[in-house]
Amino acid sequence: MDADLHIHTSISDGCLTPAEAVRMASDINLKAIAITDHDTMDGVDEALEAGKKLNIEVIPGVELSTDYGRREVHLLGYYVNSSHRKFDLLLKELKESRHKRVANIVKKLNGLGCKVDVREVMMLAGENGAVGRPHIARILTEKGYVESVQDAFDKFIGINAPAYVERYKLIPHDVIKMVIKAGGIPVLAHPGLIKDDNLIRQLIKEGLKGIEVYHPEHSYEDEKKYQTMAFSNNLLITGGSDCHGIDRMTGSEMGSVTIPMYHVEKLKNVAKQIK
Repeated sequence: MDADLHIHTSISDGCLTPAEAVRMASDINLKAIAITDHDTMDGVDEALEAGKKLNIEVIPGVELSTDYGRREVHLLGYYVNSSHRKFDLLLKELKESRHKRVANIVKKLNGLGCKVDVREVMMLAGENGAVGRPHIARILTEKGYVESVQDAFDKFIGINAPAYVERYKLIPHDVIKMVIKAGGIPVLAHPGLIKDDNLIRQLIKEGLKGIEVYHPEHSYEDEKKYQTMAFSNNLLITGGSDCHGIDRMTGSEMGSVTIPMYHVEKLKNVAKQIK
């Protein structure tokens, strides 16, 4: 009875609704999951309600993208109080910036001969969804402009591609402080994709409280390395599948990476101390 603490739903760029994600967790005998959609916590309430019915512990979370120099750094916030005024304002600001970015990307795509409408992108994301480039990529694929979502990023909307638009910039230090002020626990997501120990040590100095040791793109050596780093710096350990879909065709499968429940208990205890 383990936990998967990194799951995305249709509220951001996943395929499953929050309730469907909880149902799948129940089907594969997980004890707990964390909903960590990009830049939004709008799916948490639905997941919590489903969790009560199916006896699955749902941990409220969010994944925020930040920039450290030229590095993109993803931070997970667990047990954040989304109604905290400043944190709520941040999420609203991020939502607005996503809409503006999508509109600018679509404008560039139209100039490149790709007939995409902002309204169909928004419709795919859903009324409360955190709209983003993955939604545009799916539409480009459906319309036959590219062969796959990855192809869309490579040819049109990835960094240095012709329709790329910079996103709203957040600084790790500011996000770490804000997550803590909102009663949450800031955790570094998939550090193995950063591969910069000096950067990680700096984030620890700035208040980082946990590190995602277990992730689909981490090797066994990565896991041992970040486990040692967590122990030596008194950091919480998390892990999860980074699930976006229902099978390996749509990303890592839910439950493919899990952690024992005692790590969840440690998270909860630290969250109580912060609050």
